[in-house]
Amino acid sequence: MRAPTLPQACSPLSDADFQRLRASRPRLWTDPRAHCITCLKQDGNSYRWYTDSSRTDISAYDCDCRSQWLMHLWLLNAGIGLNYQRLTWDDVSAVPPNIVEQVMGYAVAAARNIAAGRSVILWSVSPGTGKTLLLSLLCKALMVQGVQIHFSQFNEIIDLFTSSWRDQAEREQWNRRVRNVDVLAIDDMGKEAKGRLEMVEAMVDQIIRARVSDSAPIAITTNLTPQQIQEGYGGYAMSLLTESADFIEVTGTDFRPQRRELSRRESELGLTRPIAVV
Repeated sequence: MRAPTLPQACSPLSDADFQRLRASRPRLWTDPRAHCITCLKQDGNSYRWYTDSSRTDISAYDCDCRSQWLMHLWLLNAGIGLNYQRLTWDDVSAVPPNIVEQVMGYAVAAARNIAAGRSVILWSVSPGTGKTLLLSLLCKALMVQGVQIHFSQFNEIIDLFTSSWRDQAEREQWNRRVRNVDVLAIDDMGKEAKGRLEMVEAMVDQIIRARVSDSAPIAITTNLTPQQIQEGYGGYAMSLLTESADFIEVTGTDFRPQRRELSRRESELGLTRPIAVV
């Protein structure tokens, strides 16, 4: 069987983006001819994985190492790490179907939602309900359609905002990847250090106000309630955001114990998750 195919929207990175990843990640996968993080260049460049979503039958797959490499870099450049690169919609079994349908619905109507500047806020006061997984899957579904994504932890965006820029190139990169990207995905809003409140409010006001004014969508995960979101960051900018946002409460039990058990079983069976976007 063949490995997941390369999406049409996935193209090689620019030299500048590749060098940026390489500088920040000394162990970056750089040559699919010599190494592969999926098949490990073993068993004739093949790996074993389930044949369908029921995950009962197992088959050997011929690994397309180059496609796996290109998808890895493409997703990594957007801020999506390897763990979430390997997860798919089949992994959200712990999330109620109606919630999954709402998130998938945003991706299905992506062109209309993005044109209208519709944002989406995935929230739950409980940890481990699948918010980050849903956000990652939403981002991948949008990227397949050619949508430019920047996915980042909230604290990472704060760090970028407060950095001292060494040159104009860094400032331009900030604008391209955070201010001007089609959809800005922010994970774990509300987990920032409390002592940084003043700079957080300044960042939120500058970035979110600018994006809302430009009808540029934002996708957020948070453990804050809708009321706490509106009251917690200076008020006005967040009030603007919530006027154009769909709030989706991600209910359910902590899926992490189930995920650990699945990972253990996959290891015992000698299975390998490929990088996939659908």
